[in-house]
Amino acid sequence: MRTLSYRTLLLPLVVAPLLLTGCSSDDESGPATSDASSSSESAAEAAAEADAEKKDTFCTEVPDLLSDIAGDLEGFQADPQSAPALLDDAVERISAVEPPADVAPEWQRLVTAWTGMRDLIAQADLTDPSANTGLAPQLQTLQTELIDSGTAVDDYGKANC
Repeated sequence: MRTLSYRTLLLPLVVAPLLLTGCSSDDESGPATSDASSSSESAAEAAAEADAEKKDTFCTEVPDLLSDIAGDLEGFQADPQSAPALLDDAVERISAVEPPADVAPEWQRLVTAWTGMRDLIAQADLTDPSANTGLAPQLQTLQTELIDSGTAVDDYGKANC
């Protein structure tokens, strides 16, 4: 089984600095509860089974998804103006992932960081890199968060997939 790619998780780190310098879901619903202990046990079993299915899907589909997104984002160098649309698509696709419970917080941090990168690039003047110097502090913060959350998701993939 393929593991999550650290390089792919952090691809926005490559995209943003190049553009800024001018180089060419949360579903928190829990199991239904009732007063009967057998209902609680079967609900807990169902929740555990659903989470196991999420884990299998996550481990199987997320590496391919991230690889596809990486391939799409690598094409921005030929057309830097396409980066906002590419990042918007990437954020939409990773936001649709339903991670297993034990990696959900790290995945949400990663989605939030990618969303922040998308929003930062949307603010940038892609025709005049010198106009983007004020975005550098935000970029640095996002880079740190992308590295931290990407590493956590990658570690989960290595240990569990």
